[in-house]
Amino acid sequence: MTSRPGPGIPATSPGETTLGDHVLGQLRRLGATVGLSEADTELYGQVLIASLADAADRPLSLPPASPTFLSDDHSPVEFSLASSPDAAPALRVLVEPGWVHSDMADSGRAGLAVIRAMGARWGFATDRLDALADLFFPAAAQGPLALWYALDLRAGGVPGVKVYLNPSASGPEGAARTVQEALRRLGYGQAFEQLPPAAGYPFLALDLGAWTSPRVKVYVRHPRMSADDACALSRASGAAAADIRYFFHAAAGSLAPSERGGNDTLRLVRRPVLTCHSFTEGDSNPSGFTLHIPVRDYVRDDEEALARATALLTRAGMDPTVLNRSLGALTQRNLADGVGLIAYLALVYERNRPPRLTAYLSSEAHRVRPPQEQYPRGTWMPAQLTRSVLDLGHQAVGHVSPHTAHRTEGSHVEPYRIKVVEPLAFTTREEREAALKRVAYNPFDLRADEVTIDLLSDSGTGAISADQLAAGMQGDESYAGSRSFYRWHEVVSELTGYPHILPAHQGRAAERILFSSLLRPGTSVLSNTHFDTTRANVELTGCTAYDLPCAEAKDLDSDFPFKGNIDLIALEQALENADRTPVGAVLMTITNNGGGGQPVSMDNLHRTAELCRRHNVPMILDAARFAENAWLVTQREPGYADRTPRQVAEEAFRLADGCVMSAKKDGIVHIGGFIGLKDAELAERCGGLLIATEGFTTYGGLSGRDLDMMARGLLEVTEPAYLAERADIAAYLAARIREAGVDIVEPAGLHALYVNAGRLLPHIPPHQYPGTALVCELYLRGGIRSAELGSLYLGEEDEHGNPVKTAPYELVRLALPRRVYTRSHYDHVAATLADIAKNPESVRGYRVTGQSPILRHFSIKLEPVSPATDQHSSFVTTRAQP
Repeated sequence: MTSRPGPGIPATSPGETTLGDHVLGQLRRLGATVGLSEADTELYGQVLIASLADAADRPLSLPPASPTFLSDDHSPVEFSLASSPDAAPALRVLVEPGWVHSDMADSGRAGLAVIRAMGARWGFATDRLDALADLFFPAAAQGPLALWYALDLRAGGVPGVKVYLNPSASGPEGAARTVQEALRRLGYGQAFEQLPPAAGYPFLALDLGAWTSPRVKVYVRHPRMSADDACALSRASGAAAADIRYFFHAAAGSLAPSERGGNDTLRLVRRPVLTCHSFTEGDSNPSGFTLHIPVRDYVRDDEEALARATALLTRAGMDPTVLNRSLGALTQRNLADGVGLIAYLALVYERNRPPRLTAYLSSEAHRVRPPQEQYPRGTWMPAQLTRSVLDLGHQAVGHVSPHTAHRTEGSHVEPYRIKVVEPLAFTTREEREAALKRVAYNPFDLRADEVTIDLLSDSGTGAISADQLAAGMQGDESYAGSRSFYRWHEVVSELTGYPHILPAHQGRAAERILFSSLLRPGTSVLSNTHFDTTRANVELTGCTAYDLPCAEAKDLDSDFPFKGNIDLIALEQALENADRTPVGAVLMTITNNGGGGQPVSMDNLHRTAELCRRHNVPMILDAARFAENAWLVTQREPGYADRTPRQVAEEAFRLADGCVMSAKKDGIVHIGGFIGLKDAELAERCGGLLIATEGFTTYGGLSGRDLDMMARGLLEVTEPAYLAERADIAAYLAARIREAGVDIVEPAGLHALYVNAGRLLPHIPPHQYPGTALVCELYLRGGIRSAELGSLYLGEEDEHGNPVKTAPYELVRLALPRRVYTRSHYDHVAATLADIAKNPESVRGYRVTGQSPILRHFSIKLEPVSPATDQHSSFVTTRAQP
């Protein structure tokens, strides 16, 4: 069963704008724009507000009630304007009537009740819908929707009604069977065979009510579609290939050179293209074809989107002024200040009718999506870059070399340019040997100017954008109640949905405050994997941290896409035995840093959340890399290919009871973090500790400029082009390392690559730290700093240095700073590894000469093991005392 967070509808304070106020005002202005009478508009408005029920009274000051994917800002209402050469533009409204329901089955029941009420009002039967109820409304219905409806708003107060249903209601794996059976029941027995190959079936739609020729429509998802593909799919509709090709490129922004005539294979690989195939009664052959381009993902801002729509309408002999006025009816904002008001552009073909152009218009009730700065205004979206910038994220994981793809398909172009540079430190081998000896072979103690390529961490090491820097210049440094805090708070609240947000100077500070306020000594915390400082903060509260990674994580070489998952069976057993070992919290780390940077699936998060709710245990996200996890979900998890990373991230946050975050990762800032919570009492306890140890609750140890830069970074980090480039450069380095004959943890993630040092250096036993040996060798040969994640990090020895506990794997993490290094830098890393791999036996192990009792890898002292050293001894007994 799929559940969505569904808070109750709070009372509205006087003067607060509600969802109903917002969308009813938009409908009235749009009705006037297209020439609907005031009486008709008011009638349709009453129906719209009634269908939203209590949700209409929900204040817009609150986050969306649920993460509907009807719109990017999770508003449950969308408008559209259909233009044709032989009639005035037609206005339509699309609504999710069960928006506030957290359970999909409840949402479906609410939607059915609305449709039946409409049938009673306007005198149409719902028998065709009722015949499909068991297919689309199962008891354990799955998301991302249950039922949407659309009204074709006509003069006279009687609309055409359309119902959108979810073929994946019983799971995405059964969507094709559901569509086939639905078509059979509706009398289109052979229609399914007429549909094209599909990556998914997001909707099946039925016309109900006042339609001359009622249709059933099947929507098909097409990742990586080209104009050639679109032309091939549209042949049965009688559409002219030249018109399809022009529309495809003009809408997506890839016209030129020569306005894309003939046999091109440029592909759109952000949000997938949709096609719609309609069937009318008595005919199993398609009677219509629609091509839907998600223009908002291929454009900088709405000013550019309107320019594209205007050009298409003008070329087709249709008046673009109504669309222009309709945008003014929806919003007063500058079109260049956001993107997504125009969500889709669609080219519609129906038998015996001239082609139509439809623009789908967002309500933007809750949020305006910021412009995509990587597409400068006035330029076409560079579809010629889709192989290099975007397409690699859709490859079969671990099977195609992106290095080869770059060379055969065209040169790579990053979605940014470099404005400020910093010189690298180039040192000699002798200088590096002296530096490493001086710091007792602990790379944490090296000076930054002794390192050429620094892959020690991705935390706080990224490059900020020009927009972030500009935001920082607006920082309000007031001690309490600064404008910067409220700007930041709005961004975090919209992203997470949590009502209680507290800033902190970094992630481990947020952990300390939350764990000290949440956990009782003697309890345990269960996790897919605790990272080092997280484990330490749990243990400092007198609690025990237990890792429950999924079984697939043990195979470092497999292509299993979600090795970051928690073991659900082990989790359930631990929760059921909580009377013997009380569980204080379940912590889900996304992505799983200690588990090889592997992502966690949304299915695993949903199931974990359900177990936690059943046992009344809070589920907390360690959300340091939430956006990278969301990107990998869109690439790897069935049912999420048509979701944006932002939508996936919002869904993940709303599954949990709270989060801690180091914004030094996916906030793309140098300092900062936060706690987000649903529980008001817990938030109050955290707030008191924050004031005592970090700072007042409106700054939390951060300056105003830090808060403003973090807010901007949290918006930039979910942009698909940024994440696609992040994935691409990681894939590039992974391919180069594999070509060098060195194994990594597969499949490659985004924030780091994990080299299998134990396999590369099998002659070094675990208690002589093969990971540390490789870390030191990378520095000695290439000036590259990296981090060990093996027996030095996880192991234990007795007082004589004999191994008591060794790590299951000896790994070296190559963390990739955000927007910092280019491919030539990573070529150097791969070449250094290749040089080591030529003669790995020359690399020596290490032994401990001093360590601290907690987080020893940060301050440990080591020395190389000489050939004469006893192979069973790795430890000199002089320890640093607690």
